[in-house]
This record gives sequence, C-alpha cells and structure tokens, in this order.
Amino acid sequence: MQRGLKAVTAAALSVALMAIAACSSGGGSGSGGDEGQDPATATGTLRVVVPNFPANNEGQAVFQGIVDIFHKTYPQMKVEPDFVPYDNLNEKISTSLAAGNNYDVVSAGVGWVQPLADLGAIQSLTKLGVKTEDLEKTVYPAFVPPMKYEDELYAVPVVANPRLLAYSKSAFTEAGLDPAKPPQSLDELREYAKKLTKRDAKGQITRTGFDFWAPASNYRQQFVAFMGAKGGQMFDADGQPAFDTDAGIQALQLVHDMVSVDKSSRYGYQNSAKTALVTTGEAAMGFASPYVDCSTGGDGIGAKCKDLVYFNLKDSKEVMYVGGRVAAVGDGTKYPQAALAFVKAMQDQKSQEAISKLDVGVPISSDAGDSAFVKSNPAGSFAWKNLDKAIFEYGGATFLDFRSKFGPSLDEVILGKKSPQDALKELDQVARK
Repeated sequence: MQRGLKAVTAAALSVALMAIAACSSGGGSGSGGDEGQDPATATGTLRVVVPNFPANNEGQAVFQGIVDIFHKTYPQMKVEPDFVPYDNLNEKISTSLAAGNNYDVVSAGVGWVQPLADLGAIQSLTKLGVKTEDLEKTVYPAFVPPMKYEDELYAVPVVANPRLLAYSKSAFTEAGLDPAKPPQSLDELREYAKKLTKRDAKGQITRTGFDFWAPASNYRQQFVAFMGAKGGQMFDADGQPAFDTDAGIQALQLVHDMVSVDKSSRYGYQNSAKTALVTTGEAAMGFASPYVDCSTGGDGIGAKCKDLVYFNLKDSKEVMYVGGRVAAVGDGTKYPQAALAFVKAMQDQKSQEAISKLDVGVPISSDAGDSAFVKSNPAGSFAWKNLDKAIFEYGGATFLDFRSKFGPSLDEVILGKKSPQDALKELDQVARK
C-alpha cells in the first residue's frame, strides 16, 4: 500500500498550553522557535487550515470567535484561515509542504492524526510539553490513543462526532413493541427493524424500519459500530488490521441482511437535506447525530424531540461510534508557542460549543455535561454521557489510503455481490501491504 498521504475542559489542558506558550523551547523539526517572545507584543501570521468549516457568515463567525479568544493572549498576531472540504485537505497540506510553507495549525478528523504525523505535516505535542496525563484529565481517556503516533501526542481532540442510535417511541407503540425497551443486540435490532418497516399496497417502503444514514460507499462507520457491539475493532493497538474476524463478518452480514434480504432499510437513501431519517419521522429507528435542533422554528423538529429515545447496542460490548475534530501544530512552524495558544483557543468551551453546531457534534471536555449547551439537547446529553463507550475508525499511517478502498468493498457485500468473509479477507490483505 502507498504510504497514506504521501501518494478536556479547557481547564487542565489550558494550564498546560499556557505554560508552554510562556516557556516552550519550541520543539518540532524545523521550528524557528518563538520562545522568549512576549505574547503581548509578538507579531506574525498564523496560517490555519480548517476542513469543513462553511465559508459563509456562520462559519466565519465561529472562526472569528476562536481568533478573538486567541487574541486575548496574542493580540498582535494575525490569523489567516484556509477553509477547505475534507476531500481537498490532503492536496492542500501536500502542496503547502512541497512549497516549504506548511500550515502553523492543522485541524482535521480523528483518523488523520497518524497519517499527518507520518507525512511530517504535524509535530509532536509531547516534545512541546503537552503531557498525556494532563490530556486524560480533560477529555475521556478513550480519546487519547487516537491522538498518538509512535507513543507521542500529535493532536488534541476538539469536538466529538458520535453516530447515535435512536428510535421513535410512537413507532414502537404502533408496531406492538415496548417503547421503554430498545433492542439490546444486533439480532433484536434486525427483528425490530422488520416490524417497524411500513409499506404501501405495492410493497414500497413508506417508513423505513432502520436508517443507516449513509450514502452509497459510506457504510464504514456503521459497520464499525456494529462490529464494536460484537466486541471487534478496525485496528489493534499496534495499528494492525483486526476486522477480519467473526465480529466483523457478523456485523457486515447484518448490514447486508437488513438492506438486501429484509429490505427494512433502503441502500444509500438520503432525503434532500441529508438529515437522519429517524429525526424527521421518515424512519422508525436508525443512526442520528448528537446535535438535534428541538426548536419549533426554522430547521427545528419541535415536539418530535420528545418522541426520540437514544440507545446503545449491548451484544458483547456496549459501544457508540465516534468520530470528531482534532487540532495540531504544524511541523516547521516559526510560531510553536502561538500555534499552541491557538489550539488552546479551539478547545475553549465556547469554541467547542460553536464548532459542535457546525460539525453536528458535541463538546469533548470532560466537564461539558454541566453546560447549558449539552443539557439543552437530549441527543447531545446522551452522546456526552456515553463518550466513555467510544469506538473509533482509525489505524496507523496508511489508514486514509486504505479507507478509500473500504467503503466500496463493503458495498459489494451489502448488495450481495460478495460474501463478508471474502471481502474482509481481501481488505485485510490490502491493509497489510
């Protein structure tokens, strides 16, 4: 395989980052080092790449809020943002590195940390003084391993982006299911989905029994969630593939059965707004986001919020699939202290809440559960309380290259063109090349 990209309260961590900003030796390879500079008088321009921030008034306002927090410490530093889609992040970073003009701050997804570190796009935060034990005090410990490369921290989490499971109480009642008892296993999930599916006289689905909330070739996260419930995982602690197991086979077989055998779920279907169907009433059960607008105006779903119940599967292990946004210091930056201060600004509670709305996520800080933001949203409250059950999709330096092949391979199984055993065996061989 080609080498990947080469073809938390703000409390304890904030203290650590502020200390680093005051006395860091400026560590990463190629760092010019801004140690010894007074933040109040330091000048220069930080280049920050931020994927999937909309380049509209809302996105710019959220970014400006982060800049305003950063300017409390570095009032004279300029900040130059580069808003890009995730699809263009690889190209943007590679081009900047080739030109010798790497970004000072890099925001990306959880699965990007090891590939970016291997590429030389981000530098070790451990060498800059950020300690694992400090990070573990501010965020759920499960989020720390994905931030590491070769046993050193290379990024910090900013916002979590779980895929929750939810169902409609009224749909359960209508189907003769107990609305107080969610399915506990994958087998029960399948049976419930069949009972919850509604069809017209011609057999066409009028209400989906289970919504995977996934377009074609993008069932990876849902597969990881199902496999996790069976006790499996994508990669082991050493970055080796671990999905070609009974847990992986059973999880993928279930997705196929629900889509192609039971037809309780429509393959690749999304509504025009690409929102989770269970939140709109188009599905009785399915995956959903941790940020649901419960207001009665605009995009809010109003009273529908009270009809939704969130749950986790509990086969061999209780899990909740989680992605998320991270922040890192660019390797070679002339401003490591200022870059760390900007990372700190991204982790500020206000920033986390604002970014959560853009990312359809939930704050990562370990005390965010007491915030009005989390308490005001039943989906976010459930997600935050269950972050200790997080299961992730990441796997070493070559993960992004491998991931691009994984989705289409899952589709072959879902549509009955290949067996789960054959597909996972082939993918395992690809991952080991």
